[in-house]
Amino acid sequence: MVAALTWAKPGMESARPAMEEHGRQAQRLKEALLAAVDRDTEAFNQVIASRRLPKATPDDAARRSAALESANQGAALVPLQVLEASVEALRLAQSVARDGNPNSVSDAGVAGACALAAAEGASLNVRINLPGLTDHAIAQDYEARRQLALRHARELALEVAHAVDAVLDATARSG
Repeated sequence: MVAALTWAKPGMESARPAMEEHGRQAQRLKEALLAAVDRDTEAFNQVIASRRLPKATPDDAARRSAALESANQGAALVPLQVLEASVEALRLAQSVARDGNPNSVSDAGVAGACALAAAEGASLNVRINLPGLTDHAIAQDYEARRQLALRHARELALEVAHAVDAVLDATARSG
């Protein structure tokens, strides 16, 4: 929204190309995150279905174990991807807070706060699913990605908040 309001504001013509691109990126992120809701549900359903597989024979147990590992990887991967997408959303919020329409900077702040909440929640969902992985290399990769993305999310959220505060403080001083 901030990108669109910036694009249309007289006097902000120099920001239009960047804001137009930010708007497109935000729309793609929104679509990806909405699709992740369904993918997360499907991943959970796969975990449940895998747990219900028979394990009476060694072959049954092996099939069940493989299915459960695959399902658990999916259950961890979907929120990891949401966490990483949240970092991208925070980068966009940071840019529009800094360079966007100052009259809508509070919306950039709200976007940053929401993206941080999404990142924190997704991180928790990755963490709860990691102990179920038996492929330790994948578990370690997911954990490293989770830690890196969460650190970036928290840093960017602070930068968004500082940018919003700076614009609001400047507006208050000039008003």
